[in-house]
Amino acid sequence: MNTDSNKVLLVGIGETGRGAIQIIRKNKVEGSSTLGVEEESQLNLPYAKSIQEAELVILVADLGSKKDDSLTLQAAKLAKENGKIVAAFVTTPRIFEGEKKIMHALETAMELKSEVDASLIINKENFTNLPEDGYSPAELVDSLVPVEDRIADAIQNMMALIYGNGAINIDLDDLKSTLVQSGTFAIESGIGYKANRIRDAIEMALSSPMMKTCDIFTSRKVLIKVLSPKNSPISMDEVNMLADFIGKFPPYVDVKWGEGTADDDDLLSVIILSSGFDVKLPEK
Repeated sequence: MNTDSNKVLLVGIGETGRGAIQIIRKNKVEGSSTLGVEEESQLNLPYAKSIQEAELVILVADLGSKKDDSLTLQAAKLAKENGKIVAAFVTTPRIFEGEKKIMHALETAMELKSEVDASLIINKENFTNLPEDGYSPAELVDSLVPVEDRIADAIQNMMALIYGNGAINIDLDDLKSTLVQSGTFAIESGIGYKANRIRDAIEMALSSPMMKTCDIFTSRKVLIKVLSPKNSPISMDEVNMLADFIGKFPPYVDVKWGEGTADDDDLLSVIILSSGFDVKLPEK
């Protein structure tokens, strides 16, 4: 039995934020409680009570409007004032929404950085525009899925990191220590099938738009979890492949990996969460 039940509070602000929270509620994600915020009054009693019971607060917010930006900053400040570790998924507007709104969102994102332990700034354009010179399967899939679905998937990946039994486990304390005062974070999963499933899953995860700004080999800490089918558990050769990937990180990077059982009978998945990395500049 898990002892960390509902120690993670998920807070949704704005259309994308509340949409992601609704998906989490529908899927009944283990270990989390949720709160959708539309008005400042909801940051009083409901939010204050939920904060007391949580150890980690994850904010999901659209930036660009004065109301949602203000709510996001207030939510972050309240959580930090209560001594909680805070991570934030925040989205910036698409180009058609106008330069003024985009600049306001970026300014708020910079201000938010001083109020949270770690943030992932998601450019919605990365999920709608495919490069003319080719794109990976992961980029194609992400371009077809609404941003709130992708963020909900990312949150479910975070929870899957710390829940479920395996020979090598990652727990809530590992997640908190990876995010605390890290500045940046990114998380994604990939899937693999048959012979090269470990390698394919890692490559798929790293090629996703969710990892677009992550220079992963400059990370401070990395958590990796392999979920393999019951009828085809991870082999020693695959453990060696994983070790080869981990060996590419500089010695100062703290990498921890765990393993568990996949829901799918055929596919192996790899979840990768990195923090404290240098942000990659867009390629020209």
